[in-house]
Amino acid sequence: MSTIPTTPPSGFRDFLPDSCALRSRVIETISRVYRSYGFSPIDTPAAEDLAVLMGKAGGENEKLIFKIMKRGEKLDLSQGASELADMGLRFDLTLPLARYYSRHRGVLPTPFKAFHIGPVWRAERAQKGRYREFIQCDADILGSESNRCEIEVISAVMTVFKELGLAAPAVALNDRRMLFALCDHWHIPEDKRNSIFIAMDKLDKVGAEAVLADIGQLLDGRVPEDLRAFVSSGEADHDFLKKVAPEPMAGLLQIRETLAQTSDSYGPFTISPTLVRGLDYYTGPVFEFRCPGLSGSIGGGGRYDGLTEKFGGQRTPACGLSIGFERLMLVLEEAGAQKASGPDACLTVFSDELWPQTLGLAKRLRGAGLRIDVYPGTGKLKAQFKYADSVKARYALVLGPDEAAAGKVNAKELATGTENLVALDDLPAFLKFKAA
Repeated sequence: MSTIPTTPPSGFRDFLPDSCALRSRVIETISRVYRSYGFSPIDTPAAEDLAVLMGKAGGENEKLIFKIMKRGEKLDLSQGASELADMGLRFDLTLPLARYYSRHRGVLPTPFKAFHIGPVWRAERAQKGRYREFIQCDADILGSESNRCEIEVISAVMTVFKELGLAAPAVALNDRRMLFALCDHWHIPEDKRNSIFIAMDKLDKVGAEAVLADIGQLLDGRVPEDLRAFVSSGEADHDFLKKVAPEPMAGLLQIRETLAQTSDSYGPFTISPTLVRGLDYYTGPVFEFRCPGLSGSIGGGGRYDGLTEKFGGQRTPACGLSIGFERLMLVLEEAGAQKASGPDACLTVFSDELWPQTLGLAKRLRGAGLRIDVYPGTGKLKAQFKYADSVKARYALVLGPDEAAAGKVNAKELATGTENLVALDDLPAFLKFKAA
């Protein structure tokens, strides 16, 4: 007899209460920090028209999309496969933001500072650390060309990491315009440039020798000597970069120096001229946050001026970034992040006769700002204490007939077994003091 599987689909996950509580706490921290920097929350649908997700151009993005088949009268199975879908699940939050801004810009402030936290879906092969459903935590500024936008969004994310107690990540900075200036300097044909950039972007993962081998194949073995030295050195030659790309380099140095002055030594911030981050997407500075011992980045972003033009709107300068939430959770869990605790107390139900008073006490305690669980059933006190322990409550509260007559409650600290008879009027302060 076949059974329905209990495991989620490949690339999707279930979360137990402890993990879910920790994830919620981290999202609350990110939201609080973003708000403190003046970013306003927005949201967009999980599904978008394919024209939005493919940017009217298709390409590599099309391979990432979970497509949604047409429905009802729109569905004609005699049509080709490319005509069977008209919507898809969003694979990032930036294209939906550009569509959102193009529609609502008339009622939004200029510049507009937005943060957007939500799940996205990518139809790619699932593997360790890479999922088909995951959360992104974006912060964006639209409507300003100033590099103060880059400084603002990077500062906000650095504050998030600091609030979460993470060791300072390194921030790598680059500019797409610098990459093209370097290609002009090395006389690299335009049809080879994207491939060259992709090869250089792997430098920190595969090493200089492997990168130079890839570049040699792309350039038929004719690798300029200063390109070879550029890849092999492992360090950015600022004088060389100032000469080749003076304007982008000046902007990056200003961003770096300002961040270094205002970050309370929370960095470091380095110029990384091989950093790429999706060349068909960004138009200026790009950046990544890298944690020691973690392969890949924990977040990143950059400037993407003009993306709203795809929706028929006027050109709008924009800059934003995304925290890689799943990687962030991995770092926090490996660092031994404390999982969220359970309720402050669990109220047992002594009898049907005392049920109304029990509910009244729960309401009073919740009104005082405490997290109070009430045993959701009937049974002996031993079973109710076991339940209170399983939900990680600090206290089990017993309101029996003797306690009710005396205007008191028996508070049992589950970790130690210590019991205290506490007056009902004093109970909120008692629980808050013990939780502090």
